[in-house]
Amino acid sequence: MSLIIMSATDSPTPRTLRSSWSFTFLRRSNSKDAESKFKPGVLLAPKLTSRSSDSESSRSLHSNRSRGRASFKDMVNRLRSSSSATLVDQPLVQESDFKQLEDWFVGFQRYNQLVTTQTSPKLASPESFSKICNIMSKTLGGRFVHGLPEAVFDLSLLWCPAGSLSRKDSTEPSWSWTGWDGPINFPFDPTSSPDLFSMPVSEGEWFRSEIVHHHVGSQEAPYTIRREKEPRLRIHYPPYFHAPRGHDAGAESHVLRFSAFTIPADGFNAEQLHYEGKEIPCSHLIDEKDQHCGVIMDYKEAISAPCSTGPFEFVLVSRNIRRQPASHTRKPVLSTIHPPGTPIWDGARFVWDQEIADFDDNIFSNGPWKLLNVILIKWVGDHAERVAVARIHEDVWNSRNPRKQEIVLH
Repeated sequence: MSLIIMSATDSPTPRTLRSSWSFTFLRRSNSKDAESKFKPGVLLAPKLTSRSSDSESSRSLHSNRSRGRASFKDMVNRLRSSSSATLVDQPLVQESDFKQLEDWFVGFQRYNQLVTTQTSPKLASPESFSKICNIMSKTLGGRFVHGLPEAVFDLSLLWCPAGSLSRKDSTEPSWSWTGWDGPINFPFDPTSSPDLFSMPVSEGEWFRSEIVHHHVGSQEAPYTIRREKEPRLRIHYPPYFHAPRGHDAGAESHVLRFSAFTIPADGFNAEQLHYEGKEIPCSHLIDEKDQHCGVIMDYKEAISAPCSTGPFEFVLVSRNIRRQPASHTRKPVLSTIHPPGTPIWDGARFVWDQEIADFDDNIFSNGPWKLLNVILIKWVGDHAERVAVARIHEDVWNSRNPRKQEIVLH
């Protein structure tokens, strides 16, 4: 994966990045990290400080590089926090579990569980996953495009690392988890958040897509992804969206095309987060004013590798509603169930009684739709590749004069 830390001045020539980004990062490091020397051609991995050691201080609610910024929000004095709860081993998902599904609300919840706990960690065979996809297509409708269900394509695009990932040497695209080796999860899946799916219907949608249509295949003969408007999913689509019908033999193309608003990624930085003394696949997103304005769902080391391609941009794809965690929701047994904000992945499951601080609420205003789901991309010639999923505050996004353009992802 690739770089997001770039100089905010002296813009590089199009499609090219200068090596001076490394010096920008080093200037932002604190004195304890000054011993980390940058070497061209290797990842820039910060040395662990005393705060990031496996000690009591490492369990504080601040990252080792946050300068006092809150990293996590503790959900104390709530019935949801039950230290005496016994978490039993989860049974493997079976093919029979998918034969009686009635809608994509439960369907995506089961798909999430399958991919997170069995398929991506390689505890189940690709053949088993393929059989289950065929069952879901017959039972619920829609096809799978590179492992992603087209009926709920907006949700499935927001897959994130649950551990270290490496790019596969294959024809699988960067925008699907099938193009990567390593475990993944879906931290922004509203069907797996009881605080969200228990919302009264009168409160409206819990997820908004920002993309009118996704297309795969060639520009001359594209196939339009058939997203379903199921009432139980409560997804709001942009004006002029319609669910197309039909079949095209080229739908499995690795090229994904859509029109979206973008901002340049230069000037942003990342601060690695730790939980219980260990790095987690999430970093704070810091703007050029040194303000915590979002999160990026990966290890900082993975997104700080030198890269000869570029430029890098954030692409707006969707947004989730923000909710206060309910006090009556009990700790779940399934590892894929998570609180309503940005959850903490502890290596095996989502933490239930804490969540990540998405932004500095002393600087940025709260609001139900203030956080934007964006994809960090890097341009490689006339096409782009996915780098990571991030969430950024709408005020910072708007301050950067977003522009609409055609995105071609490989």
